[in-house]
Amino acid sequence: MKHIVSEELKNDIFNLRMVIGSILIVVVAFVSRIDMFQKLIDLGNSPEGPGWYVAYRYCIYAFNTLLIIPIAVPLAAGENTEAELRSRFSLFSYIRAGKKPYLISKTLGLILSGGLMVLGSMVVMMIFSIVGFRNIQPLDLRTINMSEIYIWLVFTVPIGFLNGAFWALIGGLAAVITKNKHMAYTVPFILYYVLTVFQERYYRKLFYLSPRYWVDSYIYGELPCVLILLVLTVFVSILFMKAVKRRLDNA
Repeated sequence: MKHIVSEELKNDIFNLRMVIGSILIVVVAFVSRIDMFQKLIDLGNSPEGPGWYVAYRYCIYAFNTLLIIPIAVPLAAGENTEAELRSRFSLFSYIRAGKKPYLISKTLGLILSGGLMVLGSMVVMMIFSIVGFRNIQPLDLRTINMSEIYIWLVFTVPIGFLNGAFWALIGGLAAVITKNKHMAYTVPFILYYVLTVFQERYYRKLFYLSPRYWVDSYIYGELPCVLILLVLTVFVSILFMKAVKRRLDNA
């Protein structure tokens, strides 16, 4: 049983689409922030902090970066469960592994593939920021609290992972419910865009209604962002398992 579950996870995580999704996130992040990188280089310093820190924040909080994540993270495994259910291969898999292990493995596949894709792209962004902007110093060291920067940096790991996991689960859930694998990529993007625009236009002070501020800790701080994304991820995980179980029961 453990062997079957591990094989399921490998199929969801170690594939070419995982690499393509990571590259897509990184490229969009870099391209959308070229102007800000150039400003950092031209000024030679920054009032916001060390150059590597500022460049990294530019990358992970860029509007286009956060917008592309819901599109990219379902690439690795978003359509896999729906494809198995449609081909009825899922019946063979869950009989061998057991229904509960099968459901858990498919859920973990989405969580790990989405989370690790975002973390992988963040590592590349961090390396780029350190190599390219390590010599750019803060404008005034006395106004910079490095301990706060390091705490923020640590929290970007669970926030980034949970953000990727959440949108991957949304994609997988959408595909299973609609019985259309293409919805794994369409629904997360539309949901992110609609919620973001809705908050910016009609509820400008209610930042928690926007997916952007579930990730950007500038408004609420790091810990609330982690808790929001954790609750949402657990909730969608339960919905996903229920939706798959229902399809299996009716197969």
